[in-house]
Amino acid sequence: MSGSAAALMLSRMRTEPADHGAPVRAAASDQTPGRPGRAAFSWWWAGMTACLAIATVLRVWHHAADTGTGNAYYTATALSMSGDWTSFLSGSLDTGHFITMDKPAPALWPSAILIGIFGVHWATVFLPTALAGVASVLMLGLAVREAGGDSPAARAAALPAALGLALSPVNVAIERDNNPDALLLLTMLTGAWLLLRALRRDRVRPLLGAAAVIGLGFDVKYLEAFVVVPAMALTWLLFAAGPVRRRLVRLAAAGAALAAVSAVWPLVFRLLPDRPWVGNSTDGTVGNRIGQILSQHLSEPDTQVKGPGAVIIHAFQTGQAFHAGEAGPGRLLSGVLADQISWWLPLALVGAVTMAYDLRRRGDGSPAGLVLWTGWAVCCWAVFSFMQGVLHPYYTSLMAPALAALAAGGLVTAWRAWRRGRAFGAVALIAQIAVAGGWSAWVLHDTTAHRPGWLLPVVLAAAALALLSVPLSRPLTWAGPALAALTAVAVLAAPAVWSAKTTEQRLLGINPLANQGGRYGLAVVPPQIGNAIIGVISGSQRVDPALLGFLQANRGSARWLVAVPSGLQSAPMAIAAGGAPIMAMGGFDGSNPTPTLPQFRRLVAKGEIRFILTAPPGRGFTGFGSGPSIAVSMWALKACRMVRPTATGLLLLDCQGAGSR
Repeated sequence: MSGSAAALMLSRMRTEPADHGAPVRAAASDQTPGRPGRAAFSWWWAGMTACLAIATVLRVWHHAADTGTGNAYYTATALSMSGDWTSFLSGSLDTGHFITMDKPAPALWPSAILIGIFGVHWATVFLPTALAGVASVLMLGLAVREAGGDSPAARAAALPAALGLALSPVNVAIERDNNPDALLLLTMLTGAWLLLRALRRDRVRPLLGAAAVIGLGFDVKYLEAFVVVPAMALTWLLFAAGPVRRRLVRLAAAGAALAAVSAVWPLVFRLLPDRPWVGNSTDGTVGNRIGQILSQHLSEPDTQVKGPGAVIIHAFQTGQAFHAGEAGPGRLLSGVLADQISWWLPLALVGAVTMAYDLRRRGDGSPAGLVLWTGWAVCCWAVFSFMQGVLHPYYTSLMAPALAALAAGGLVTAWRAWRRGRAFGAVALIAQIAVAGGWSAWVLHDTTAHRPGWLLPVVLAAAALALLSVPLSRPLTWAGPALAALTAVAVLAAPAVWSAKTTEQRLLGINPLANQGGRYGLAVVPPQIGNAIIGVISGSQRVDPALLGFLQANRGSARWLVAVPSGLQSAPMAIAAGGAPIMAMGGFDGSNPTPTLPQFRRLVAKGEIRFILTAPPGRGFTGFGSGPSIAVSMWALKACRMVRPTATGLLLLDCQGAGSR
C-alpha cells in the first residue's frame, strides 16, 4: 500500500519550475497564475488523506485486542489526575498528592480527561498519542508545502514527506505507547509550520504563534521542546524580510512569547496550595527538575558505586541498558538505533545537498525550508549522538520529520530535473537511490531484530532495477511510474515492514522499540538481573488481589492505601486499585529524597499512612529504592509489625502506632 501511494505521488509530479518562496497573494479565481486550481488541491488532499489513513492504521491497529496499560507509570498518573483538580493541575502520581510524575501535567491532560469520562481503557490510554501522531503527519505535509510556496514541486514533496513520517518505525512505536513524545512532536511541527507562514507572509503573528506552541511543548516535556529552537531562530534571521534590526526585534518578541508560555504551567503549579513534590528533583521544585534534566541526560554520569554493580548502574545512567549504544558521532547509525531512526538519514544528507545545489544553480526561490529541516536534523543529531546521560531510542522520533522532509525534497528535486533531461537530475537520482537502497540493505543485514527473509533481496532488487532504469526510461512515458514504484520500494519497504511488525507486538511501555520482538530485555545487564528489573520497570509484575483487598478493608482513615519502594511499583497497584492513593517513596525509581525518615514517622503518627511494602532484609534487589526510602524501609522492618509476605516477594508491614518508636 505504501509503495503504490508513493509511486502515485511521484508519477503525478509536473515539470513547471518550482516557486520555492514567493509570497502568497489572494487568488481571484481557482486558476489565477501562481495559485493551484481545484484539481491540484483535489489530488493533493486525496494523497494526504491516504497518508493519514496509513498513519492511523499503523498507530491504532490491534490496540483493542491488547489489554496492556502501556507505560504503567503514566497510566497510573493519568488515572490519578482524573480524580481531583490538584492532581490534574500538578500531574500527581497519586491522589494523596505526595509526588508528581517526572513530566509536566499538560503531557497527560488529554488522557486524564478521557479516563475521567470513560475509565481506563485502551482508547483512553493510547488514543491521545495515536491521534497526535496522525496530526503530526498532517502538520509536516502542510509545513513542507508552505516552505515551497505552495508550488507544484512543494505539493509533490509534501506528500512523500508525510508518508515517510507516517511509516517511520520509531514514530509508530512511540505513538502506539502513552509516553508524551507524540504530543511534543505535534507542538514542534505546528511551530515549524507557523514559522514558515510568518516568513512567506512577512507577518509577526504567525511567528509569535510558533513561539507559543513551542512553549506549549515545554509544558509537555520540558527542555526537549527547545532542541530545534536554534534551527528555527537561524531560519528566521536568515530569511525574514526587512533589515537586520527588524528581524532581531521580532525574534526577541518571539523569545518573550516562548518564555511566557513556557512559564504558564510552572506558575500554575507554584500557586497550588497542596502541591506535591516534583518528581525526579532533589528539592521538590520545577526549577530543580529542569536542572536535573540537564545533568541526567546531557552530562556524563558520576557513578559512585564500585564493583560489578557499577557496570549495570552506568548502563542505566547512559541509556545503554535501553539499547541506546555509546555516545559518539555514529551512534544513530549503529546498533538498535540504526533500525529505529537511520533508514533515511544518509538519503536525507544527499537530498539536502541535491536541493542546495539546485537552488544555487537556479538562483530563485527561498531555501528557508531547506535550512529549517537541515538545522532541525543537525540539532537532533548533535544532541542525541553526544548526550552522555540517559537516552531512550524513542527520543529520536523528534528527528524523523526533518529526515522525511529532506529525503522527499531531494527525491522530488532530482526527479523533476531528470524528467527535464538535465544530467544533474539523473546523477542526483542515481545517488539517492543507491544510498537509500544500500543503507537499507546494510541495516537489514546488521540488525538483531526479527525480519522476513524476503525483505533484503526485495530491497536490493528494487534498488538495482531502479538504478538501471534511470538512464533508460526517461524517453518512455510508461516507464516513469515503474521507476517511481521501484524507488518507493527501495526507500520505503524496510521501514514499512518494521512498522507493520510493530503493530503485531506488545511493546515494552517504558522503552518501546519498533519491531521489538526479541528485544524486550536490557542490553549490557546480565539476563537474570535484567529480567527481574524489566518485571519492575515495565509494570508487568503481578498485583496480588488478596493483598489489595486486605489493604482496602483495613485502610481506615489513612490518606494513603500503602507506601511502596518506588513509582515503578506503585503504578500497577494504583491501576488495579482503581486509582486509590499509593505512596511512591522516592518517586519514579525510588531515588528522590522524599520522604525522609522523620517525615515518614510523622505521617505514621498522624495516621496518614499505616501500611508499607518493603523488601525482606538482605535481599539484593529492592526495586530501585535508595537514599531516604531505604532508611524508611530499614526503620519499618524494625519498628513495624509484619502482616504477611506477598506474591511479589515483598513484605507487608503494619506501622500503626509505630510513629513514636
